[in-house]
Amino acid sequence: MTAPKVSYTLLCPPGWTKVPPAALTDEAVSAHALNAMRGAGRADLVLEFRTMLSQLKSSLRERGVFEVYVAPEREGVPMPAMIAVSPFVLPSGVTWDAALARLAKGGEVEVAPADVVMHLIRRRSEFRDASAAVKTDELMYVVPVPGGDGRRSLVFQVSVLSVDDENSAELAKGLVFACEAIMSTFAWVTAA
Repeated sequence: MTAPKVSYTLLCPPGWTKVPPAALTDEAVSAHALNAMRGAGRADLVLEFRTMLSQLKSSLRERGVFEVYVAPEREGVPMPAMIAVSPFVLPSGVTWDAALARLAKGGEVEVAPADVVMHLIRRRSEFRDASAAVKTDELMYVVPVPGGDGRRSLVFQVSVLSVDDENSAELAKGLVFACEAIMSTFAWVTAA
């Protein structure tokens, strides 16, 4: 007996766009930011930004990210939120509980409020230098694929960035809420 092929659906608010991973590191997308840094005389930031783009490209490739949902633009600038989708296969001899604990790195694994089985891991991190702090709210949804051998899942990695500013923190809270709402609409559909 062959397992049915499945796909998924998500309902996104207006303005959210599904793009291929390469769109995140495209030269045309980063040109505006790089030109602004050059114009400000910040060659150090240009170098750091290029390094970060290279690391992002490698990370997307290593994780097997096959599509990304990005938040809409606000005043011509993309809002700092995205959902990256990648496959995950449970290693042989490892239980789901052990794999989820390893992914959580000591954090809590929640059962996400959804109509399908969905595990949620929340993380928060901060990068700080002399001039600013950038905070990242990360939500990792692990959604086992129905049917088959029970070892496959999709991972939806939500990333929301903010800086040390009250307005930025409020925007980040709203974006996290929007991403949680998007993921609550997740449904499996049988592929034709």
